[in-house]
Amino acid sequence: MMKIRNSRFGVFYLSLFFVVLYFPVISVILYSFNASSSTAQWTGFTLDWYRQLFADRVIGAAFRVSVQVAIITSLVSAVLGTATAVIAMWVSRGMKRTIQGFMLLPLLVPEVALGISLLFFFNTLGLPFGRLTLVLSHSLFCVPYVYIMVQLRLQEIDKSILESARDLGATRWQMVKTIILPLVAPSILTASLLALALSLDDVVISTYMSGPKTTTLPVHIFSMMRVGVTPKVNALCTLILVGTFFIVGLSQIISKRQKQ
Repeated sequence: MMKIRNSRFGVFYLSLFFVVLYFPVISVILYSFNASSSTAQWTGFTLDWYRQLFADRVIGAAFRVSVQVAIITSLVSAVLGTATAVIAMWVSRGMKRTIQGFMLLPLLVPEVALGISLLFFFNTLGLPFGRLTLVLSHSLFCVPYVYIMVQLRLQEIDKSILESARDLGATRWQMVKTIILPLVAPSILTASLLALALSLDDVVISTYMSGPKTTTLPVHIFSMMRVGVTPKVNALCTLILVGTFFIVGLSQIISKRQKQ
């Protein structure tokens, strides 16, 4: 009897949790098709807000900036994170701990503090704020994710394979090119997709790093919400959710194939 009560309570708790978690998301999607500009009542189904969204040139420009920065960030993060993880295989334990400390540090620092620090740093260097500063700042907090995911995959590689290659006279570069990279390629791709999603979603650091003509889409959405939420914003958020779910789903498919 006690187990039945606990089971019912668990089902009720999980149901309540998912309702509280996903009800606002569902509301945003639903009211993006509302004919009325008010979220207080439903007056009918329409696609006008999506038409207005696609006709908005400012949002289109911000979207292009976000996509360009996210793609470059994912590529840079994949190269730097993978290279660091591979190099950490052949260094001493003390050096490896030092590398891990530097990799985890951007994840521990609050984004506000990180954004302000980068603002002063790039301002001191005299770099103009725009795509370059956005890519550099986004790569700073995306590289650790790539490093962690690739390192976990490297730990699963059978050491006897590398020892056999070394006995056959293979150099480290040959082992990396012919053995390590093919084995960790799915992890690199998954980590790159994660970096892509993180870059597209960032608001705090992008607020400090954006230039006058290089505003990212999340920053533009945040500025739009200051003057009130319109169904056009709901339509934009719906499309962002669809894109995010697609990226996450693709990374999960790649991960499952890697495990098989």
